[in-house]
Amino acid sequence: MKWLLRIIFVIFLIFGAVIITGFFMPASQLVERSLEVDAYPEDVFPILNDLETYSQWSPLHAQIADAQIIYGGADEGIGQTMAWQGSDGAYPFGSQEIIESQPEEFVQVKVNLAGREATATHAILPLPDGESVTVLTKSEIDLGGFPYLARVRSKLRQGWYDEQFDQSLVRLKTISENYAGG
Repeated sequence: MKWLLRIIFVIFLIFGAVIITGFFMPASQLVERSLEVDAYPEDVFPILNDLETYSQWSPLHAQIADAQIIYGGADEGIGQTMAWQGSDGAYPFGSQEIIESQPEEFVQVKVNLAGREATATHAILPLPDGESVTVLTKSEIDLGGFPYLARVRSKLRQGWYDEQFDQSLVRLKTISENYAGG
């Protein structure tokens, strides 16, 4: 019986340590990635500024590929919206809306991931050669509060998130370079 009580005590102690650790961690997760694309800003911008095309390359799409998706609002740019439901992934429902857009410079998207707020910003920086750009992607997601477990989980999965964003930028590069060629 003493061993059982000791095991239970150790489990509670570990759980308490994880909660305390999470308390001191940031309340949001930040992912920043970049990639050079052999295309002009005017070739990359339409892909970032249209949520229907956005879903072909964004890291979110892999998480909601089986969901029912509807588009609304503007045809593209500020005010265009996308909502989904029925995903078996991490985000069973949610929405996206383009809230800021500057032609050939940047697009900012407000995201609701099953109740968690996030913001994704994509900037296009022309390179000195004049024939390619660097695309910078910055995503910030609210991790919530008590019991702070999401904060610890996100830190443990940071490498996975970085890899997902790297893969999404490679898809963006492929689409942009094909768009530029076509």
